[in-house]
Amino acid sequence: MIKFNAAPKFDFDEWATLYQRDPAAFEARRKALLAIEIARGGRHAGAAKAMIERLDSQLEGKSDAERARLSLLAMVASAKQMTDRLTELSEQLKDHAKRFERRKPLP
Repeated sequence: MIKFNAAPKFDFDEWATLYQRDPAAFEARRKALLAIEIARGGRHAGAAKAMIERLDSQLEGKSDAERARLSLLAMVASAKQMTDRLTELSEQLKDHAKRFERRKPLP
């Protein structure tokens, strides 16, 4: 598996300036960093890549305000999905612990 160096700290002002001065360069940089982060996900990255591609297609041609709104909605949906999955995992772990506690001790 390919190993990637840690990305430099995110500099909002740098990204904002790049977006204002050269939107095409901003988009190219954004796509490159997304590709790196997706690749770091290894075999689990497929779902994230598909989700990002769907969002990108929804954002295409939209105003900045609409892009921000749709991106926030996608982030909220992603957070809810993560919360739901963590709740399921928690329940499974509780069930497993109960079954483990009911086991008879070995002599």
